[in-house]
Amino acid sequence: MRTERGLDRLVTFLDAVVAIAITLLVLPLIEVLDERGTDDLATVLGDHLAQLGAFALSFVVIARLWLAHHRIVEWVGAYDPAFLWVCLAWAFTIVVLPFSTQVIAAFGTDRLSVALYIGTITASSALTTALTVLVRRRPSLRREGVSAADIDVIPAEVATGLLVLALVLGVAFPAVNFYALFLLFLSDPVERLVRRARPRN
Repeated sequence: MRTERGLDRLVTFLDAVVAIAITLLVLPLIEVLDERGTDDLATVLGDHLAQLGAFALSFVVIARLWLAHHRIVEWVGAYDPAFLWVCLAWAFTIVVLPFSTQVIAAFGTDRLSVALYIGTITASSALTTALTVLVRRRPSLRREGVSAADIDVIPAEVATGLLVLALVLGVAFPAVNFYALFLLFLSDPVERLVRRARPRN
């Protein structure tokens, strides 16, 4: 169960989940073209700007989540049940994102759609943080030559913390809604503050 081949299969499976999720994002846009009737392209695109925007945002979000997971996998040389189940939970959040994107297109800034979308991203980020902590704390998971000092948990913690704040603000204040995600632009200054308050060991 914990062989190198098993790890390769796990990573391949997770990569496939991400690829399928990204593909599912674009399928509703193809359906829009099928239902265009006599409208010209400019009219169709104008009528579906919200859907196009949701697609673009979700593509970037899934890509960033995959990149964060990819960085973790670069540290990993083995796996255990905890790592496996956290990875599968992370994959579940990726699979839910195309649905959350369609909810945005259908319901806009409805409070529940904001909670579902930002909540899904927050859960995925929290699981990425959990994976980072697992690899840092368990030498048996790390590749040869990778030490705990090589694994920086702060970026993942900060991203998750900002997403939790974005979730609370986006749901509590309807006028804020998805604009709360702009808090992620504060990642770098917040990371610097955290490093000053808590130097890496």
